[in-house]
Amino acid sequence: MIYAIGDIHGEAEALREMLAKLPVQPSDLVIFLGDAVDRGASSYDCVEQILAFDRCRKVFIQGNHEEAFLMYLEEGLAEYATGMGGQPTLDSYAAAGYRVTPGDPNSLPASHARFYAQMEPWTLPFYITDRYIFTHAGWDVSLPLNRQSSGALRWGSIKGFEDPVWTQTVVRGHVPFPKVTFATRKQYIAVDTGCGHGGLLSAVALPSGDTFTARPVSYRPLWSPSWVGKARR
Repeated sequence: MIYAIGDIHGEAEALREMLAKLPVQPSDLVIFLGDAVDRGASSYDCVEQILAFDRCRKVFIQGNHEEAFLMYLEEGLAEYATGMGGQPTLDSYAAAGYRVTPGDPNSLPASHARFYAQMEPWTLPFYITDRYIFTHAGWDVSLPLNRQSSGALRWGSIKGFEDPVWTQTVVRGHVPFPKVTFATRKQYIAVDTGCGHGGLLSAVALPSGDTFTARPVSYRPLWSPSWVGKARR
């Protein structure tokens, strides 16, 4: 079984609950779909949990928030703290004893620096099986692998349905939905259900389609994505 976990956004207690809830066997695979950090108060703890997870094989797919934090570490991207909701992430590292310095990846624990830089064999930009393509954000099902945009993987959308060359279902996070959504006509499964925005943390088991949820600290019962009831752009 493959268990794909949606965007976590610094909600460490929800992640802890989710990992305890999943009926993982040693032969299974857990795929984190990215955006483990920012917005919530406990990004450091989220990364620690992902690093420590060893109940089965794991894959972490870099999200746009990990990419932005990496740019802050490597290039001092000033917009990260305010524009990406990154200040709580910096605060969580400070509380753990690490003053993160823009432009200095060595200001992180070495294991975390390797995680953000995708230097571990299980940190990947995407993951493909016979039945599924796992990406954080985007995939063009009409284009071969060598023409996929690396930026779209973390910031884009699922497209190309009119003339697909891929038969796999795309499993992605990035855009929050009210619940795990199986968009069969458009060949994707959306697993981000708004954790860190007011929604739940969700996961899906594949191929069974069973879903799991955990309630984060930031949960609001009446939360819904901002695009609900509007034309999506």
